[in-house]
Amino acid sequence: MIRKILLLLIIFTSLNTFAQSEEDYYDGDYIRYEDYIYSENFKSVKLYKTGFDLSAPFIDLGSNQTLTLKFDDLNAESNTYYYSFILCNADWTPADLLSMEYMDGTNEEYFNVNTTSLNTTMRYTHYQVQLPSPNMKFTKSGNYLLKIYSDDDPDKALITRRMYVVENRVAVETEYMMAKSPHYRMTHQEMYVKVVTAGYPMPNIYEDFTLVIQQNGRTDNMIVKHQPKIMNDEFLYFNTANDILFDANNEFRILDIRSLKIQSANVNRIIYDSAGYTVKMLTDLPRTRYLKYEELNGNFSIIDWDDPQFSGHIEADYAFVDFSLKLDSTLIDGGVYLVGALTDWRIDNSSRMAYDRLSQQYTTSLLLKQGYYNYQYVYVPNGETKGNAGLFEGNYSETMNKYTMYVYYKDQGEYWDRLIGFSTINENY
Repeated sequence: MIRKILLLLIIFTSLNTFAQSEEDYYDGDYIRYEDYIYSENFKSVKLYKTGFDLSAPFIDLGSNQTLTLKFDDLNAESNTYYYSFILCNADWTPADLLSMEYMDGTNEEYFNVNTTSLNTTMRYTHYQVQLPSPNMKFTKSGNYLLKIYSDDDPDKALITRRMYVVENRVAVETEYMMAKSPHYRMTHQEMYVKVVTAGYPMPNIYEDFTLVIQQNGRTDNMIVKHQPKIMNDEFLYFNTANDILFDANNEFRILDIRSLKIQSANVNRIIYDSAGYTVKMLTDLPRTRYLKYEELNGNFSIIDWDDPQFSGHIEADYAFVDFSLKLDSTLIDGGVYLVGALTDWRIDNSSRMAYDRLSQQYTTSLLLKQGYYNYQYVYVPNGETKGNAGLFEGNYSETMNKYTMYVYYKDQGEYWDRLIGFSTINENY
């Protein structure tokens, strides 16, 4: 009965939001400049460079490249949705420009290309669209927020996603390695970044230059640099010891629900009843050693092994997946969060786990589509926004992490940050 009630709430609750601050939790008009789902009936949102479904959502300025957007609507009724773009600065505040100043053509397009699910216990409508449309053209590089909304209420976002239009005016050379300092050598990874300017003029480096380094898909521990340690007419160099240092963490944990008929290695049991499928995972424990295996750097793929001859996007079913982390006592000074692309990398109420004193476990349940997922557990002290995965996952310098470098520059007299360089290492495609 509880599952049935929860399912009804998911299907019919609209714009049930969780904000970054207490006063914004229930403000449906509050637009967040991040990857966010504002209505619980939307699931399995993916935005990627067309042809590379595990890639970051970036395209080159002036190219014919497109992004692919996919999502499911559990309302299972065919609707028309719209999308538009908001140009943002390096820190994801909106740029002080009108849409006509960064877009040629229209900055609003509708789409209703959808397919109803087949042979699934939970009905949904799957939407897929390539964007921007031929009627749109970006005229400026930078960070963009993709906003999805309905035709009857354009002011209320249903889905937002971060994406990038790259100008490629500079080259970014990067390597990461075991930290050189003995104190961090076994637990951290150190980054060395060289920005080859290639003659691109940047007269006001110390005020208008920004380098952002992201580990996997996390946004809570990104490192931002404005001042290179060495610079000349040819390059900017960030190479001081311990200057760009990340916790190495461990390889991501794996949830494999490509089949709901056969249990994978980490699944305890699969239950089917009138409410649908429930997957009970084996209880996770804090890890005390490095575990090496192939994973997706926190991402996920929708895959249906039960009906491999058909499209997994419309025949893959949904299941309530129960996660649990065994700890002897509750952590009174902070919270435990389930993090990865399956929770949009968010650290808020939607990913926070509850402590069960009887079983001595942190638990949560997510409604997920059949597929292959990565996740990890993160501890966040009260009053802070940066998570610590090492408490539960450990930190091992040999871990294979994906790092993405974003290089921005605000030219004199301009009102936004150009994205002039972009580089990824250890990408999984």
